[in-house]
Amino acid sequence: MKLPSLQQIAQDAVLTFKRFPLVLLVAAMGTLASLWLADQNAPSDAPFAFRLLFTSLLGIPLLIGTALLIEKRRWNTRSGYGLNAAALLLLVAYCWSLPSDLAIAPNMHAIRLLMLAVGLHLFVAVAPYLGRGESNGFWQYNRTLFLRILTALLFTGVLYLGLSIALAAVENLFGVDIPGKRYLQLWALLCGMLTTWFFLAGIPSDLDGLESVSSYPKGLKVFAQYVLLPLVFIYFLILAGYSGKILVSWQWPFGWVSRLILGFSTAGMFALLLLHPIRKAEGNAWIDRMSSWFYIVLAPLVLMYFLAVLTRISEYGITEGRYVAIVIGIWLAGIVLYFLFSGGRSIKVIPLTLCIVSLAITVGPWGAFAVSESSQVARLERYFTKNAILEGGKVRKAPAAVSFTDTREISSILSYLHEFHGYDGIQPWFKETLRQDSLGMSSEFKEPSAVTAFAGIEYTTVWLHASETELSMNASDKDAMIVTGYDALLPMQFFGEGPQPSVFTSGAASYTVNTRLDTVLFTLKRDAQVVDTLRVPLRPLVDGLMAKYGGSSADNIPLEEMSVTAANDRLKLKVYLHFLRLKRNGKDVAPTGFQLELLYARRDISTVVPANSSISR
Repeated sequence: MKLPSLQQIAQDAVLTFKRFPLVLLVAAMGTLASLWLADQNAPSDAPFAFRLLFTSLLGIPLLIGTALLIEKRRWNTRSGYGLNAAALLLLVAYCWSLPSDLAIAPNMHAIRLLMLAVGLHLFVAVAPYLGRGESNGFWQYNRTLFLRILTALLFTGVLYLGLSIALAAVENLFGVDIPGKRYLQLWALLCGMLTTWFFLAGIPSDLDGLESVSSYPKGLKVFAQYVLLPLVFIYFLILAGYSGKILVSWQWPFGWVSRLILGFSTAGMFALLLLHPIRKAEGNAWIDRMSSWFYIVLAPLVLMYFLAVLTRISEYGITEGRYVAIVIGIWLAGIVLYFLFSGGRSIKVIPLTLCIVSLAITVGPWGAFAVSESSQVARLERYFTKNAILEGGKVRKAPAAVSFTDTREISSILSYLHEFHGYDGIQPWFKETLRQDSLGMSSEFKEPSAVTAFAGIEYTTVWLHASETELSMNASDKDAMIVTGYDALLPMQFFGEGPQPSVFTSGAASYTVNTRLDTVLFTLKRDAQVVDTLRVPLRPLVDGLMAKYGGSSADNIPLEEMSVTAANDRLKLKVYLHFLRLKRNGKDVAPTGFQLELLYARRDISTVVPANSSISR
């Protein structure tokens, strides 16, 4: 195989830009946004960059699809400009619909991005072949896209690995300080521009000519026949055994089985799609027979899938995940009916209908987000009404003790709303603002423990037992850290429970938080040799906070009260806990997570921090 010259590569790059100029410009915008974000100390330092990044992630597939649609339909310049202008207006509208502080906003925006991205990538798969016929051209086109993206990712990964080793060699051999964020920026640059450009260069230019292409990579048949189909068979055996267990015990299907049914249907459909062009070839009659039997077998499994998902919904209401699960079940049922009873059986139906569904459920009152939020708000309203917390449309403190089961469910619903939607749906019930910013300008909401406190109940978590409660201590974010007499500040880190101690390293300094989260062991090195260590016990701090605040959750604690100091003849340390989560079981209280910042100084080195200086938070 003759390798292309550098001149040929440059010419192909120019032709690719002329073919997809808007795509590459949007990719450049997203790459610059990624580089900007990676260069900041915190995502909140570049709020608009997040909006640009999200927009570009959707703009790339949207504009690829529109460009190929215009090209395949041979629309004139005016029509092409009109479609591209409409696509750009949609991207601008999406960008401005995002909150300015996206980094701290509820997760629904990230989930919507994922759902829209799935729909738009499927749009790329079907855009040039939306009409009837050209099934082979459609298959050859998607085969090319599939192999091209795999090749692009492989090339990008190898190049990143090689350049990372080169940067590390320069840093270690020549003593050049290369910050860790440069590696992240390198990855963003390669993925944003190189991968995109290389992928676009491989999209067939003669879309009409693909219908007459008869080549079929043997590797695809091997992959489908000897990797995917055995997986389908294994999934089928497990599901058949589980179905027999249900018939014998009359036990309702367990929710986890829905994942296995999705795995069975996905692997089976993908295998049949890969084998589609050779189904009529000599010796491959089994492919058509397998296709018929696959959808016959899938029919009762779809029923089992619905039973498993509806069980979860009946117990805990609708969330985005359960909403999507129901929609996928409906889509699967439609696909089964289509391939069992339709005479056409076009393979385009699978990505086309999935594209439409993915895009449709992201917006409107019928969408996943509106329905899920309404379902959980309705559940919360029932629990509040049941316990006389909600009267006349307003929340008051619970007049009597709330059962542990109800407390756990209320806490679970508030945690879900806080993480995915915020509290706008329940704000009218409260006289207090539920946002961290009293003016309501920020997208950050109060912790669920603060909301349960307004209702006169103590926040707990789903995994706690009836004898356990969870508490939280939050330092005031308006206080300043006193840094006088310290040489360096190590950045904020979160530590949670785990089987192994957690270690954080920054240059010559490092510290270890033990598994019980009650001790910090600080270590200072020089020339890779340990020169000083100091242990900081956190238990006295926890006991003092519990004693002062009555063993309950508390917010806006003075920052200095959330700190502890330690010193020896060579080192002095100060540890700030900005957030502290505790689990109480009877009289026993144990930390389960906290955010930590650490100041340190060597006593034999004069401080360079001016007297009475502080770091404002």
